[in-house]
Amino acid sequence: MTALIENEVRKEDSLTVATLLISGTCIGGGMLAMPIQVAESGFILTFINLFICWAFMTFTGLLLVEATQWLKNETHFSSLSRYLVGDWLKIVCLLVYLFMNYASLVAYTAGGAALIKHWVESIANVSLSYETCCTIFTIVFGFVVFLGARFIGQLNFLLMMGLGACYVVLVGFGFNQVEAQNLIPRSNFIEGVSSFSIILATFSYQMVIPSVCALLKYDMKKLKKAVILGTTFPFIIYSLWVLIIHGSVPLEGANGLRETLDNGSAATVALRGRFNHWSLNILADGFAFLAVTTSYLGLSLALFYFIKDGFREIKIELSRNSVILLTLIPTLFLAILYPKALLQCLDISGGFGDTILSGLVPIGMVWVGRYKKKLDATYQIPGGKWALIASTLFFLFILIQNCFSLNLL
Repeated sequence: MTALIENEVRKEDSLTVATLLISGTCIGGGMLAMPIQVAESGFILTFINLFICWAFMTFTGLLLVEATQWLKNETHFSSLSRYLVGDWLKIVCLLVYLFMNYASLVAYTAGGAALIKHWVESIANVSLSYETCCTIFTIVFGFVVFLGARFIGQLNFLLMMGLGACYVVLVGFGFNQVEAQNLIPRSNFIEGVSSFSIILATFSYQMVIPSVCALLKYDMKKLKKAVILGTTFPFIIYSLWVLIIHGSVPLEGANGLRETLDNGSAATVALRGRFNHWSLNILADGFAFLAVTTSYLGLSLALFYFIKDGFREIKIELSRNSVILLTLIPTLFLAILYPKALLQCLDISGGFGDTILSGLVPIGMVWVGRYKKKLDATYQIPGGKWALIASTLFFLFILIQNCFSLNLL
């Protein structure tokens, strides 16, 4: 979604546009995965964790605003890394970005395939294999990516309007279904720390900060507002969404949150079982499909240009078709291998990609700029070294916790 919005608004100098760029980057397929991945924690603990992640991710976004003052007129995250720390950090940023993008695309391909399979079985009473549905999804939306940024930008605007309308209706109706007993805490804080990974993925926007700074012409007052408002809107939207999912769908039983988690399904699958009405089921499926496709199209286009520019830097010119294949085929292959990727890959992306790229890297850049190179800045986020150290410990904790959970340490 990020690349689409950037292309459409690059010439604008508007606080509203910049705020929507940040919010739009955060809101996407995480709407489907996050409420299910944190089901064991319950709403109250999830809300607390959402607030903590919002605070730290807003902080690192403001750190990047500070860092861009030292290298104005440069709208690429990797260039900031190279200038402040060195070529090795640029390479780390590029590799982590590639990992995050592919992981997210695999998740959305798996989610889209599950929806196609469900619809074909429900409407035509025909059973298609998961692998076939992954292929259909990739061919259809891969062709849309082939049509280019302008077409995707126009299509994505319509899809986002539909996504917003579905969200409003589902949340409005869902409030009537919320039951207090479903909101009782299900685990303690220590057990709930594993949910930080997927929540970080829902607040991933830092890669667009250099572009936002250029859009607002490095006006620090506007940039602070854009970052704070741009992350606060997703915090509110996600909080309401988790309240509806956790409050209306019980943890246990058929179509419960735990069963949905075990199946690797989307949050709307749990809602579909709870509502049990054809019109609301269609609305829930429509919301899921729009969330998946808007995220898939934006990330596919961003990855397309990333691969194209990467090969161009090493003096290799690839055809458009070759770049499309490099974008889509690995994604399709991995999605077929991991049917539960909608939940698993976004969790891994947050636990490893966002802890490094959205957390540790901005902290490192500002530390070097402030205290090693002693660069002057008209704006410096409050907190000094202690705030940077506390944030470093937070992101390192999540990174190490994920390494243990995957038996990497």
